Amino acid sequence: MPLHAINPKTWDGNLRQQVKLEHGMGWSISHQAGRIKLTRRNPADGSRSSVILDLPWGPPTTAREVLEAIATLRQRIDTRGISLRAAHELDATAATINGTVDWSAIQARFLDSLKSRKGTTLSDVRRRVERTLQTLATKPVPHDGKELMHLYEQQHLSELAPGSAGRRRNLQDVARFLTFAVEECDAPQQWLPLKGQKRRELVGAADGRDATLTPPIKPEQLGALLDALEADGRHDLRLAVGLVGLYGLRPAELATLRIEGDRLLVGQVKRNSADMRKSAQEQARLKERRVLPLDLPTHPGLGAQLAAQWASGLVKLPPQIATAVAAGDFKLTGDALRQYLNRYQPWKALVAATPGLTPYSLRHGFAWRAHKAYARSLSVRDAAALMGHDPVTHSKFYGRWTDEQGLLDAVAGLTGSAASGVLTPP
Repeated sequence: MPLHAINPKTWDGNLRQQVKLEHGMGWSISHQAGRIKLTRRNPADGSRSSVILDLPWGPPTTAREVLEAIATLRQRIDTRGISLRAAHELDATAATINGTVDWSAIQARFLDSLKSRKGTTLSDVRRRVERTLQTLATKPVPHDGKELMHLYEQQHLSELAPGSAGRRRNLQDVARFLTFAVEECDAPQQWLPLKGQKRRELVGAADGRDATLTPPIKPEQLGALLDALEADGRHDLRLAVGLVGLYGLRPAELATLRIEGDRLLVGQVKRNSADMRKSAQEQARLKERRVLPLDLPTHPGLGAQLAAQWASGLVKLPPQIATAVAAGDFKLTGDALRQYLNRYQPWKALVAATPGLTPYSLRHGFAWRAHKAYARSLSVRDAAALMGHDPVTHSKFYGRWTDEQGLLDAVAGLTGSAASGVLTPP
């Protein structure tokens, strides 16, 4: 209808005139089934598309409500490059007109979109999203996605090593949540997350000279921990700690142990995308490795003793670990060991004395002993095979270990005489 033909004295005539004046000749409204039908003519090819607005035709609908609804759709079309129908289908309840975002509503929708994921993965994502909402409510309040991710890193990831998988997964899930908020829930564009190099910088570099390496538990520390567990009657936790520490297992590998004759075998917990595409039967036949203990000089034969206890069932793993093992849940197995240790006072004392010590330090202690604790050291190739990774990975992560005492011991072992590290005065 030509603009001059609109009768401004009627409700619809007045509204049509305002639509044309504010949004141009390509936009028009009409009545359909008691609702307002909005039509847009595409200026590129002249094609038309229509949607039904959730507004009744005629009073009490006001012209301002209609004009604001059209303005919102236009903004989505212009900023996202989408069609009128796609813009209309976006859930506009996440952000109000003044830009205030209902993050709780977005959280519910985001988690609902992931409900097909397995329990442990969804649990991790839920925890990270809850932390994101905590950061949004903590001063200083972030004003956009970039600020939010930096504050999240400061508040929740300070204890994770630069470049670690934990930092990467946390920031990846925060970014997915923010992207969902903008693209699916109509949050303002300012909440888009860091991308590319900027996000990689926030994750950090695992291979850099300043990257933090989880320290190994030293032989005397492991021996003292095992003795304390025995004295406290914690034979179940002693079994778990001893198997991981003496055999160099990943904590999650407690879920894959198997005895065959006199051999202790460990299955794979680190599987690539190609492995995960295999059937359950094929995955069950993934290559196992034989593991052997590196016993402590103060506890000879303890590795074989613990393996026999586990195989016979005379000593059982702690209940939460046993439950995770029975479910075949690798992540929960490792998490349960961490929780048990974090509640155990002698372990807390070790962590206080050696900052950065984690349950993975039990595995790292195996690598440390392999190269530094005995009169002769294992080759990198043999140590890597026992630990279940390749020699390059072994050298990458364990080749940088050195401390002052380690250097003194290495020189003494090489020269046959003690090295004080101090210049002898002339």
